[in-house]
Amino acid sequence: MKQKAEVQTKKMFSDFLRDNPTFLYDNPDILENLYLPHSTGSAISLVERQVSLLRERNSELRSRLNILNSKAEENELLLAKTQSLILKLLDANSLSKLAKNLLMGLQDDFSIEFCSLILFGERQKISGARFTDYDQAEKEIASLLKTEILCGAVRDNELKFLFGKESSSVGSIAAIVIKLDKPLGVLSIGHRDANFYTPETGTMFLSYLGNVLNRLLGSFITLKEASN
Repeated sequence: MKQKAEVQTKKMFSDFLRDNPTFLYDNPDILENLYLPHSTGSAISLVERQVSLLRERNSELRSRLNILNSKAEENELLLAKTQSLILKLLDANSLSKLAKNLLMGLQDDFSIEFCSLILFGERQKISGARFTDYDQAEKEIASLLKTEILCGAVRDNELKFLFGKESSSVGSIAAIVIKLDKPLGVLSIGHRDANFYTPETGTMFLSYLGNVLNRLLGSFITLKEASN
């Protein structure tokens, strides 16, 4: 009974393939799992198709590997630049030096054209940083202060608050709130292209830099308050 059923199944399958000669060609996922010994005589078309599929898959895998290698090289370069910037920040022995090293590092090492560091508190003359009251910042950039990290386009009044005279040239920004026990300031970077920074932009680097600045700025501000 079982043998008869197998014979009928084979016949049905054979008839189906005869009636649909391109079935295996049109369904390569089935073809990839078939065992087709190659004839010593003329080439078997299904074998050739199988070999072609393997070549295509190998080509796809090589392409993916090249992309991974490229990404790895980019990440390695980014890590090296980040380490260099962090070392420059750690070398700073004053708030003024910290702000200067931060902005110079972003501009020189990361080719960032527009940089802004706004600190909250008593106004001081520090190259590379601007001071403002937190209450004023709340009025101008309330959405950023609430989200703490933001990428994309913002309103003109927010751009003007963050970048001053350069705001008209900035199309999109990435910004992070620097804080310890309380908000200490905002670091913003900008690009001319309105679509360069978007809500989908990765924020790992900015978050990492923000965490470093949280500690360093916090220590300088604590020292200043202690000396007062």
